[in-house]
Amino acid sequence: MKSFLKISLIYLFIFELLFQFLIFFNFKYVKIPDLFYNGYCDQKYWNFNDKIIKFDSETEYHPILSYVKKGLKIPNSLEDQTSLKNSYFDENQISLYGSSYINHKEFNSLISNNSNFEFKNYALNSYGLDQIYLSYKLTAHMNSNRTIVIGFLLEDLDRSIFDKRDYEKVIFNKKNGDFIMSNTPVEIGKSNNFSFDLFLLRFLNNFYSLFVNDFDPRLDDCKKNHKIDLFNFYLKDMIKISDKFNQKLVFITFNLKEDLIKKPTWRYNEVKNALEENKITHIDSLTLLKNKSESNLEEINTYFGSDKHNNKKSFAFIIEDLFRNL
Repeated sequence: MKSFLKISLIYLFIFELLFQFLIFFNFKYVKIPDLFYNGYCDQKYWNFNDKIIKFDSETEYHPILSYVKKGLKIPNSLEDQTSLKNSYFDENQISLYGSSYINHKEFNSLISNNSNFEFKNYALNSYGLDQIYLSYKLTAHMNSNRTIVIGFLLEDLDRSIFDKRDYEKVIFNKKNGDFIMSNTPVEIGKSNNFSFDLFLLRFLNNFYSLFVNDFDPRLDDCKKNHKIDLFNFYLKDMIKISDKFNQKLVFITFNLKEDLIKKPTWRYNEVKNALEENKITHIDSLTLLKNKSESNLEEINTYFGSDKHNNKKSFAFIIEDLFRNL
């Protein structure tokens, strides 16, 4: 027995050394974050490889949001936000906030076809729910008396627990019961915080977690309570702000195809229930597309594109429901 244990420890040590060697020398078939970490749970997943955001001709740096669309004149701080002087609510004015779904070319193409409404779109790809919330908080005073549409993939909530993903970003940390914004001004391209780890142990632990979660890392309920608390914090503050600036809040929740084919993750009911409790107009794309699939006798696969986002057909259903609820 002692001999077996000794041999086992030696082999474990050898495999650990092998992992350390291959990762140190950036062996591409081993230095893959998905082998060791969960991208919905572990900050180390995002620190594993250096990535620096590249601004295109339509975006620029922002000290709180990391990057924004050019020309929108988003304030650099949360101070001095006086409401624009409009005396009536204009139902034809809509401001959009979100991530890659609200910023999707098919979504933008479809809404632009409706000449009865005027849109201002602040959404950007890769935004987490914290950045979506802050983009609204920073510009709410510039959008008084409007409909405010907040659209996000449910997993955008998970992005809120990280101070870096593909780039450095803001994060809210809980201190003495309150959420405090930190990591601002954002330093794009600062040195990576990747640190030593026991990679064999990480590999085995990650494999077990994937195994019990049907090899879908989204199903892991890591930091679930913290994520729910963050969502409720964002929601309550957005409701408060919308009351101040005479705005109507509308939420659109988007889902990955797997949520419709199999079953939604824990995020779906948590977000849906919170919106219902606060009497927020909710465009629930999961229920909507499931109903469309059944009534039209269409496969769920026909509602998604090669980029894993909704395609033109399903975006049209969602936008139709949005206009119906304005």
